[in-house]
Amino acid sequence: MDISQFASQPSDPTWEEPRYEFLNVIHFPRDDNGDLEDRHRTISDRAKALNNISQEFVRLIGLNAPPSQVECFIKKCEVTSLNSSPAVQPNVFAWLNDTDALRWASENNNEETVRLLLKRGFSVRPWAVLFAAAKLKETKNTTIIELLLNSGWDINKPLGETRPPLLCMVLEVPELVHWCLERGADASLSSPLGLTIIEVAASCASLDTLKLLLERVGSSRQGDAVARASLAHTNDSQPDRVEVVRFLLDQGYPIDECYQTRDPDPDHNCAEMFFGTQNALHFAIWSGKEDMVRLLLERGTDKTRPTRSVMKTDWKTLSPVELARKFGHLNLVPLLEDE
Repeated sequence: MDISQFASQPSDPTWEEPRYEFLNVIHFPRDDNGDLEDRHRTISDRAKALNNISQEFVRLIGLNAPPSQVECFIKKCEVTSLNSSPAVQPNVFAWLNDTDALRWASENNNEETVRLLLKRGFSVRPWAVLFAAAKLKETKNTTIIELLLNSGWDINKPLGETRPPLLCMVLEVPELVHWCLERGADASLSSPLGLTIIEVAASCASLDTLKLLLERVGSSRQGDAVARASLAHTNDSQPDRVEVVRFLLDQGYPIDECYQTRDPDPDHNCAEMFFGTQNALHFAIWSGKEDMVRLLLERGTDKTRPTRSVMKTDWKTLSPVELARKFGHLNLVPLLEDE
């Protein structure tokens, strides 16, 4: 199909709204009657042609083709604009932009392709920042993330409904935390559904980093930071979580707050069922972490508060003592029994 035949602006009757994700990402859309929807049944020939162009574009960037090949592909999609200068055909560009091409270039850590796409006007979206941040932790090279920030991405913009801003992605790397703070990152922020940067830090950041962040946070000390630190302690991935919990409690964070998944779709929230009602003490009990149990008891945790989850109680309601017995941690039973 001759790309010059595509619509030049959204108001044109033949303009095809970009639907790359809908057509190519695995999901199970349903129609108004709740039946599985045939995603291709209403696709015009124009939309099919635009989708084919988009698929080839993603394949090229996903395979980490040289920037020269990417540029050549883009040039093939150009038409002569009103001012007689070449530009990517508007409806084609809308579809190419819908592929979130910067995400794939960022995942490949391809600085030159990122530069090319930004120069061409491709939008910076959360997935591009997420993948750039993942590479940033590996390489400590801030070039690509700086390109995204300098192209308009706000360092304090959330990365998703349950994802706080960029700072939360680099909390394990102190030098990157400092870099973000120097760039204006706000440690007091959260995701739209309430997951705070401090709560994330409680599970993965060093004690020194956590102290640095809390120096920049206001007086509010709410949330499930203690539970998240205790959960991280269950698999020994973060060996200093006992000290982190001690510090959080010293700062006034609630000791008995249950872990919150903050899933945006509670009707399909498997994590909510998986975790159920578990707080810091419950995590410490089933994992047999006596050091954490003792600290929490010393600091006044409610040792009678029951727990219930698919993950650890088969959806039965168990007291802390019963939980310890279920997992065979008999050394904890005397600590949890009523005196």
